[in-house]
Amino acid sequence: MIVIRRLFYTFLVSMVPAIEIKGAIPFGIALGLDPRLSYFAALAGSSVILIFLAFFTNWFYRFCKRKHLLKHFTGWMDKITQKHSSKIRRFGPLAIFAYVAVPIPGTGTWTGSIIAGVFNMKPRNIILSVFSGNIISGLIVSMVGNGVLNMIQAVRM
Repeated sequence: MIVIRRLFYTFLVSMVPAIEIKGAIPFGIALGLDPRLSYFAALAGSSVILIFLAFFTNWFYRFCKRKHLLKHFTGWMDKITQKHSSKIRRFGPLAIFAYVAVPIPGTGTWTGSIIAGVFNMKPRNIILSVFSGNIISGLIVSMVGNGVLNMIQAVRM
């Protein structure tokens, strides 16, 4: 029962913007989960958010622009998309994949999906590119996290 609760917490943490899969995997490991379980729980949680964002981001963005709502939010979306527009127009879903796959702050499910949605990519392409990027990002974080954990255990012995 305790493992299920830890899996659920890891699942939920991976849905939080800016934390996402990159923060949820170490969180799950810190809770005592096996790194593989932490990885899969985090990937599942971020996938739920991904599917939602893939289908609703473009609609929400256009609605806000049309009704002049959330100007700060739409301005932020415009700023990010302008910053990456040449790469996205040139490489499409591959650019979104690469953007999400690099496990650094600010690149993840939320921003990758939002950028793709603002560019009106098809939900199928958003899901495939962001999910694939999450797989890679999560593997990198898991390997680094597992290596750090092994080093700490070696020092304690």
